[in-house]
Amino acid sequence: MASLNERRAIFVYEAARLAAQAAGAPVVPSTWDEREQPFREQFLKVIERQCGEQRSNSPEELHGSWVQAYLTMGWEYGPEYNRDAKVHPDLVPYSQLGYLERDKDAVFVGLCEIARQWI
Repeated sequence: MASLNERRAIFVYEAARLAAQAAGAPVVPSTWDEREQPFREQFLKVIERQCGEQRSNSPEELHGSWVQAYLTMGWEYGPEYNRDAKVHPDLVPYSQLGYLERDKDAVFVGLCEIARQWI
């Protein structure tokens, strides 16, 4: 059986993925089960922090942490998303994101709070 943190992570990840799909976002991630292990490990750490006392309510701060995590995993900026080549168009400062991507970050904060309180 999955741990509490794993259940929270899967909920947040899949809900954020479905929200991106519903919004017609240019990048809709693969399902949790299809994600690579290094990604899952860093995401579990993010969810553990977001469901604890050190959580952040700042989409901008969380985006910065996301960028750093992706760079650490070997991703780089590129205009077109390519999972195999580890290229992502959102590896830019928060101020350079479009409204859709900023909204996605705000949704992530809300989903983390739902997971923290209800899962």
